[in-house]
Amino acid sequence: MRWTRVVVASGLMVTTAGLAPMAHAARATPGMWTETSYNSVFKDSGRSPEAGNDLRLDTAKNDYEAAQIVLRGPAAFTVQGVDFSALRGARDAIPAGELSYNPVGYEYLDHNSYNGWEPDNFVTPTIRTAPGDFPDRLLNQTSIDVPANQTQSIWVRVHVPATAKGGVYTGHALVRTTQGNLNVPIRVNARNVVIPPANQSEFTNVMWTNFLGLTSWDMGQGDTVKLFYGHDRYSPQWWQLIDNWADTMKRYRQNNLQLPLVNLLTDGGSKVDAAGNYTFNFDRFDQVVQRFLDKGVVNRLEGFTGAGPQNADHNPQYPRYLQEVTPKETGRQLPDFVYWDSPEADNWYKQFYPALRQHVAAKGWSKMFWMHVGDEPGAGGDPGWFGIASKLKQYWPDVKIGDATGQGLAPRVAHTEDIVIPNLFDYTLNPKPFDDERRDGKPLWFYNCNVPAGNHLNRFIDQPEWSQRQTMWLAYGKGATGYLHWAYGNWQFKMSDQTVKGDGYIVRPDTVHNTVEASPRYESLRDGMEDWEVLNHLGKTNPGLAHDLANAVVQASDKYSPDVNYMQRVRALALDAAAGLPVTSKDLVRAKTAGPNRVQVDLGSQAQVDGVLLHWGSTWAAKYRVLISYDGKTWAEAASRADNPGDDLAKPGGDDFLGVNAKTRYIRIESATPFQPPEVEVAGKRLAQPNLAGGKTYTASAPSGRFPDAGIEATDGVLGDNWGDGKQFGYELANVGDSVQPVVTIDLGKAEPIGTVRVHAYEEYPDYRPDQITVATSTDGTNFTDRGKVSSVNGASRIWYDVGFAPAPARWVRLTFDKTMHNKYQTGVFIDEIEAYRGAPHLG
Repeated sequence: MRWTRVVVASGLMVTTAGLAPMAHAARATPGMWTETSYNSVFKDSGRSPEAGNDLRLDTAKNDYEAAQIVLRGPAAFTVQGVDFSALRGARDAIPAGELSYNPVGYEYLDHNSYNGWEPDNFVTPTIRTAPGDFPDRLLNQTSIDVPANQTQSIWVRVHVPATAKGGVYTGHALVRTTQGNLNVPIRVNARNVVIPPANQSEFTNVMWTNFLGLTSWDMGQGDTVKLFYGHDRYSPQWWQLIDNWADTMKRYRQNNLQLPLVNLLTDGGSKVDAAGNYTFNFDRFDQVVQRFLDKGVVNRLEGFTGAGPQNADHNPQYPRYLQEVTPKETGRQLPDFVYWDSPEADNWYKQFYPALRQHVAAKGWSKMFWMHVGDEPGAGGDPGWFGIASKLKQYWPDVKIGDATGQGLAPRVAHTEDIVIPNLFDYTLNPKPFDDERRDGKPLWFYNCNVPAGNHLNRFIDQPEWSQRQTMWLAYGKGATGYLHWAYGNWQFKMSDQTVKGDGYIVRPDTVHNTVEASPRYESLRDGMEDWEVLNHLGKTNPGLAHDLANAVVQASDKYSPDVNYMQRVRALALDAAAGLPVTSKDLVRAKTAGPNRVQVDLGSQAQVDGVLLHWGSTWAAKYRVLISYDGKTWAEAASRADNPGDDLAKPGGDDFLGVNAKTRYIRIESATPFQPPEVEVAGKRLAQPNLAGGKTYTASAPSGRFPDAGIEATDGVLGDNWGDGKQFGYELANVGDSVQPVVTIDLGKAEPIGTVRVHAYEEYPDYRPDQITVATSTDGTNFTDRGKVSSVNGASRIWYDVGFAPAPARWVRLTFDKTMHNKYQTGVFIDEIEAYRGAPHLG
């Protein structure tokens, strides 16, 4: 018997079914393929190089992980629904109800993101050039109409229960369409490590919202829920929305509840008489808090009151700080504001802070409660912010103060507050004052908003899906235990008015289902926090390895690997390590030689190397390099470990893991001083077919004197990140309209059948990439035949140019790079790794 259950609750589409045999449609079914959650699928997307025909997921337990089923056909069709089988393993099964899906929807962007006060500071990398429709909505509907010749993604997620047995589970999804049904295999490798519930987590996820009241100076347009849902506060429909939102928060590990105190207390009937005597009523405050606690959503309560200079238009004594207080006008939702150092403010402090302290203690919430003074202390913050903080501590000495900082006062505020919350841009620019506070025992959280822009990790719609996820890897690597973002749903700020797109649209209103609509960026944040939990679990027993794995993929908010295949491979290593499984391939190392300051291994054949694991024992080298070579003669530095006593998170000795996203056969670890050779293990796998250009000699047009070529950069197996690492060579342009056409010719040593040539793009800024690459081959070094041209990168990583052609014998491969300076940013072109294969290489 076939049955289907569809639940629409809090923005989640869940279907379970006993699956009937696939129907034989009279018309052709749509084309189908799969993409990972790291990729962005547009309406005109085709299969990416990473695409597959099934869903393959690596997970922990109590872990959500997603991928995409992608459909496209020559005729219009309707996706009627998706049914899931149970996923079955050798010792257990994951019920079909733990699988869910959402059709992906789109948001139109009129331009790409840039920093609002620095129009030249464009966000990079972006997934596409605007204007156009960008995938950023997870629609709360079970079906969707798909026009002819348009691509439609279906976001599919699996939740592995905490009680499931570790192991491999398999099953399938049945996509039902009006053009026939499609069967999609699913494989889940669940590691035996449990992610704690969010309300028991050591990581705090703070998302500033407007659901419960006003949290920003620009909220004068009115109550967000009333504006977008039409609900009066505390009506049955309002409480149902709050319940649905709480359920969504729980699923997405949003374990902090922001409480606009003046609003909630005013709603409860708090008031002030003509003599300045306040009467505080906490009834509404208690109702809201208890609702979320009873649902098991949160473990932190964020007391929010607004203080700051506002702006000169609203503050005649700008930048003198204003303090939010209970309004004198009965029934008024907007607070009154008084100058922070006025008698009215002193009267507020001495009545409000003791009353709040006493009430929170009486409810037993003191340990989870923390307070704001004023967001982003800047102009007027000295003396304003520091003065209010002093008053708060006077009346509530043990309260935890935390404010997001993003300007010049940030180090001083960090020294004063109890929770250190620097903007990620400020932290990257000068981490020391914030790390010093962390070393002294204060929690360190990262803060993102419309800053940082440029090439920093953030969460804008036109950034890669993985950008938010990797921010959490950075958090673990830097010892951060929390994340604060403005804003969860600042929908009053229209998308067309935003310079950075989606900053206030992590979710969207869904009035039909009286809930919120999630986004892939919201999923990416949860994925990243779950990864943080895996690393944190590993760090309890092997902190050095956990830190090194995080550092392998992201070193700073503006220095990270954009290679999504590498990200996923390192994540699989972290899952294995946390579950007590090996992280290296024992069969990769075929031979080893050692000397007083050097150890070298031979892998026997070319391999994709993801990292080198060193077991030092009782003595170790504090400073060393990892070199790689295709032939054992010519070596290139792939990674290094510096003697950095200031980094208390990089534990010396024990196990060292150095991330190495490279292709090679030989690996050498060497130091300037003698050391006891460590045991060497290698993470990676052998190449299915060799890179025929690996380690081969080449000739190149003379590069710029500032960015020279050592003669190996194009074929040494090492991928460069930016010009500062010296792993690529470059050619400079001076004026708009100038052009350059460098040529690189590789000698393969003998004639080989060649069918694919790959070129690694300059990673940091696309402006330094070529306009076009032309590939030609020759058997005699004189007569060349053009084999293809390419002008754009492809794949989810967007860091490789691929030229494929019918295999032809070749000893020489010539690449011509065309570059014209079209604007003031395109001041040159850089050339990095070039690879050649007989056929298309496997990209995973």
